[in-house]
Amino acid sequence: MIDVIVCAHKNDQWKIHYDHINATIGCQYNYIRIDNSDNKIGICAAYDKGVRRASADILVFIHDDVYCITPNWGALLEAKLKTNSSLGLIGVAGTQYLFHDNPSWVAAGQPFIHGKVVHERKAENKTILSVYSNVNTDRNVIAVDGLFFAIPRSLFTSVQFDEFNFNSFHFYDLDICMQIGKTHKIIVTPDILVKHLSEGNFDSKWKYYGKIFLKKYRNELPATCTAEKPDITKRIPFASYDFESM
Repeated sequence: MIDVIVCAHKNDQWKIHYDHINATIGCQYNYIRIDNSDNKIGICAAYDKGVRRASADILVFIHDDVYCITPNWGALLEAKLKTNSSLGLIGVAGTQYLFHDNPSWVAAGQPFIHGKVVHERKAENKTILSVYSNVNTDRNVIAVDGLFFAIPRSLFTSVQFDEFNFNSFHFYDLDICMQIGKTHKIIVTPDILVKHLSEGNFDSKWKYYGKIFLKKYRNELPATCTAEKPDITKRIPFASYDFESM
């Protein structure tokens, strides 16, 4: 069974999101909606509330503007976690390398980043497919993008979202990955494709919390799960394609 935990910002759209989860998850689940339409708390506080309300073995944390294209994605997560007890987190996009001076998870470029995500590029009125990697098997990573990820509930006896340092909506994902990665494997799976109704926001707030992340983990960065080291002078960025024409 899965508990789907959602920090809901768009109060008028949560029922659409709930119906979508119900139609696509393909297994027994609970939908735990943390109402944050007034933005009084950060996403870490919202997710910690969700964890306290959860009872299922698997917890899925998903943005309220993320929709799953892959059918029966919940059953896929259950199968992966059931067969590998060393798995601590499954995401859909992430990196094998985090720098000591750059907090962006895509900074290392290919072949260190993995996964695929569909994004709506509203300014251009386009739907694009962001291809971080063309690898079509699960890959070990060090951190994932927070738009969608799953964690066994049992891990929350030793980890938790950091409400103190990350009291807004940035770097909660990389932070929880740094905690979990100390004891368990983290993977990105290409088996689940999601659509995000935005491309993220890398504004001054993102930069501010990025500095906090780098300071918190200054003794643990760079972090990697690969023997290779990125050469930033030869960085290969991810590719983007017009999804609707594919």
